[in-house]
Formats: sequence, structure tokens, C-alpha cells
Amino acid sequence: MKTIPCGWYYAGKSKEFSSKLRALSLAEKSLLVFRDSIGKLVATQSHCPHMNADLSKAQVTKSGLVCPLHKWHFSHQGPCLSIPGQPKDSIPAYACLETYQVQEVSGHVFIHTDSKRTRGDLPFFTEERMDDFQISRPYFLKGNNHWSVAAANAFDLAHFEYVHHRSPTRTILSDFSPKDSCHLSLEYEIKGKSLADRWLVKKYGKQARLDYSVYNGQLIVAKTSIGPFRNRMLVFVQPEQEQFRATLFVFTPKSKNPLARLQNEISAYFSYRFFQKECVELNGIKIDPSKLAEHEVLLKNYFHWLEPQIPQRNDSSLKSLGTIN
Repeated sequence: MKTIPCGWYYAGKSKEFSSKLRALSLAEKSLLVFRDSIGKLVATQSHCPHMNADLSKAQVTKSGLVCPLHKWHFSHQGPCLSIPGQPKDSIPAYACLETYQVQEVSGHVFIHTDSKRTRGDLPFFTEERMDDFQISRPYFLKGNNHWSVAAANAFDLAHFEYVHHRSPTRTILSDFSPKDSCHLSLEYEIKGKSLADRWLVKKYGKQARLDYSVYNGQLIVAKTSIGPFRNRMLVFVQPEQEQFRATLFVFTPKSKNPLARLQNEISAYFSYRFFQKECVELNGIKIDPSKLAEHEVLLKNYFHWLEPQIPQRNDSSLKSLGTIN
């Protein structure tokens, strides 16, 4: 029973993938990832559609894969090219591998787990091009609660204001109408007295803005603006059994300044430390949407949007995070 949404997931560093077949598990999908003859990454299902033979033992050819059990030859695009001893017009319609979109970004590999999805690039920040930015090294997080908590937390304004001391200053803009994404724009004032907050206010001012998007419930695209400072962050949430792992990247504009890379890593490190602490604070929480108060309308709207993202569940509603079947 599938309980994890299809979407973009982090697969690993580019150098970890070669022409040799590599088995990978992402979002309840068993995949094979390899490089074709020109070095382009290919991702397919891991078992033959004929008799479920393990394709990790397949032969990699210039044009595709050859199943080790009956030597059926599949192209990189999925369709079967030939069956030994059989004419091409006898190839059955089911003889086609599911394939998945792969994108490489600055030495890192990302895979979309919906084989039927119309191709499109990895989401990025509005009116900005990924090619104009450098990416930090990945930082890894772990949460001991249901995976949806990772993205939902930004819609919890009571936590945002009374725990993190960020007070909204203007009308909050939100959009839950797109099928596979939702968006939040929030202007706020930093009122915290911690050393980090005092430093931020002294250097950049106390007025800030958060532009926050969630794709399929598991990819977070967030930009924080404080005066001239910008923190651009992508977080890829990997659901597990009643917990989750997440991979965090920070993007900064490319620059010839030799200190630019160091500045990017420092920004990424402090983002990681913030969310590491957040994971500890949220450890084990469960949210019943029916118990949300009227002032928690953003959380209600988020869960309402989230429901269609999780196909084929046993229950018809999000009863309690951490107990979804």
C-alpha cells in the first residue's frame, strides 16, 4: 500500500554513479541508475516486466539493458527492442520498463519518482535560474515523527511567533490551489533576543520575509530575506516508517570571489543547525487536524491540500501524523 508521494528525491553525488548498474530505493520505488554510453544518467525500474527478474544483473549495452533471464533487450527510454527468436511485431505491450527523470546539479543527482510525469525541471526560486547559483554540500537531518511534519511546520504560525519570536507584520499570502504545490509568503519582524537574532538584526535589520513552497508534500523550497541578505534553501524529505530523513542544500549566487564558497557553506551550516534543533523540538509530535483551532487555519489548509498527495491510503483523512497507514 503506497503511502509516500511521488516527487523529487535526492539520490546522491554524481561521482557515485557510473556505467555500472546501481540499485537504489527512493520513496517505496526500487530503481536502477546508471550512465549510458555518452555519460547521461538513466533511471529505470529494477525488475523485468516479463517475469520480475532482477535487472541489477542485466547487461548494459549502448542502447539499453538486456535482462539476464531471457535476454529481452530494453531501450534506455523503456520499450523492449527485441526478444530472442521472436519477430519485433510480437513484442507485448507490457514489455516496457518504467523510467524516471534524472537531473544533475553541480555534482549532485536528483530523481523524480513518478514514471508517468510530464518532464520538467527541478523546482527552484521564482524568477531565478539554478545555473546562476552554486550549491552547498548536503546536510542530513532526521526527524522522529511522520514525514509531513517537516514541511507542515512552516504553516504553524503560533510556533513561528511564540517560539521563534518572528511576528508577522502584514497580511499573509498563501496559495493552496495548485495540484502539486502550495505557497506561502510571510513578512515578519525578528523579535528574538538570542545571540544569533541580535546579530542578524544588528547586521541586516529586523524586517524579514519568508517565501516558502512545498512540492508534493516532500520538497521544500524556501527563501528568507533579511535586508540585503538572502538564504535560499532546498530540503528533500525522504519518508521512512514513522520518521523521516531530509537532505538540505543552500544556494548562493556564483561569484569569482574566493570567499563565496566559504560563505555558502557557512550559511548552509547555520541553516542545518537551526533545523537540527527544530527536529529535536518536534520530536514525536502528532497533529490531529480536527483539533486545530480557528487561528491555525494555515495548518488546516495545508493538510487539506496534502491529502491528495498521498495515494492509496487505508484511511480517508489525515487523522494523526505519525499514525497514517
